[in-house]
Amino acid sequence: MAKEVLVWGMDDAPPPQTPRPSPDRSSVKVYGGGGASSPSPRRASPVLAGILVGIPAAVVWALIAYFTGYEIGWVAWGVGAIVGYAVAKSAHEPSASLGLTAAAIAVASLLLAKILILEFALPPILQAELLQNPDATVGLFVLDMTTHKSFSPELQAMLDQADARPGSLSDVQQLDVQRRMRAEVMARVGTATRAEKERVVKAFAANVLKEMGFFGALKDLFTLYDALWIFLAISSAYRIAQRSSS
Repeated sequence: MAKEVLVWGMDDAPPPQTPRPSPDRSSVKVYGGGGASSPSPRRASPVLAGILVGIPAAVVWALIAYFTGYEIGWVAWGVGAIVGYAVAKSAHEPSASLGLTAAAIAVASLLLAKILILEFALPPILQAELLQNPDATVGLFVLDMTTHKSFSPELQAMLDQADARPGSLSDVQQLDVQRRMRAEVMARVGTATRAEKERVVKAFAANVLKEMGFFGALKDLFTLYDALWIFLAISSAYRIAQRSSS
């Protein structure tokens, strides 16, 4: 009886399930363009890259002039080379206009540097040169004491008389006035503090730059040597940037 039950249970058992093969992932095909690709890194435009490099380079040149007291001309050559390199490295593809772009940005950067030097570096440079020249310092004190009428009362009265009535002083009196003026100026310079000397020199330098005007002073900043370094700067910017398009 037990044997029959066993046989009956085996006969009625469900048939074994045949395992289905798992799909091969490597055989799956993707349609519609081959899938997404990783985006390539973007580059800045050559113009923007040249400007972003040219402005700091101009500031650095002005700072060098400010702290050293000298407008080192060959720094301009470095400014042009750096601008040309920045334009060349940021170029997406070769272009015949890269050289001209770099040259134009180099010119603008050098002009900016000259303006910064004029506004911030030139006044202290001029003041330092005047302070280092004793004769110039004495001459500036003569102008300062004459303008502010700060001579001794007796001498100042004679000077006012000479101004009000030209020719009223004799030759002997004029020589005496000049001798006394020099003596008082030398005494004033000898007892003047550093701050007082700087005040006199600074006022004179400011008046000189004001009389020259912005464009007049800017024009005087461009010397023959500057023309040489600026030419080298522009040509270097052009050649370095143009080389990447060849």
